[in-house]
Amino acid sequence: MAAISEKVQDMEKVSKLLLKWMAEGKAMDMLKNNLSKQEKMINKLLDTQKTTKQLLRELMSTEEKVAQKLSDREEELKASLEKLQKIENELLRANEKDVKLRTNTNDLRKELEALREEIRRQEENAAEGADSSVSATYLVHLYYQICHIDWDYSCEPTMIKGTHYGPDIAQSLNLDSSQHSRCFISDYLWNLVNTSW
Repeated sequence: MAAISEKVQDMEKVSKLLLKWMAEGKAMDMLKNNLSKQEKMINKLLDTQKTTKQLLRELMSTEEKVAQKLSDREEELKASLEKLQKIENELLRANEKDVKLRTNTNDLRKELEALREEIRRQEENAAEGADSSVSATYLVHLYYQICHIDWDYSCEPTMIKGTHYGPDIAQSLNLDSSQHSRCFISDYLWNLVNTSW
C-alpha cells in the first residue's frame, strides 16, 4: 500500500512538471515521453495488483490448510488424550483388582495355613487316638490274660457285670457299685485272679 501512495505522489509530481514544461513549450515531447512512462507505470501497477491478489489468495489458501491441519491435530490430540485417560482408568481398575486379589490371596493363604494346622492337629490326635486305641486294646487283652473276665458293657453305669473264667469253672459277676465301696470291689476282683502263674 505504501508503494501505491508513493507512485501516486510521483504521478502528481510528473503532472506538475508537465504543466511547467508545457508553459515553456517543450510540452508535447515531454508529454509523449511522460505518457509512455505513465503507461508503463500503470501496467506495472496492474501487474503488481494481480501479483498481490494472487499472493493473497495463496496466503489465504495456505492459512486454511494450516488451520485445517491444526484442527486435525487438535482432534487427534483430543482422541489420544481420551485414549490415554481410558488406559489410565483401566490401569487404575487393574491395580485395584490386583490389590484385592493380593488381599484375597493373603487371606486364602492364612486360611490354608490354618487348615493345614488343623489337619496336622487332627492327624496328631488321630495318631494319639490310634495309639490310645492300640494301647487300650493291648491293656484289655492284657487284663483278660491276667484276670480272665469278659465284661458286659451293656449294663447300667452303676452295675459291674461280666463273666470270670477261672481255672475250674466260669463264674458270673454282678456287683452294684452304689452298694459296695471301691476298695471292696477291687479286692473282690483281685481275689478272682489266679496267682499261680
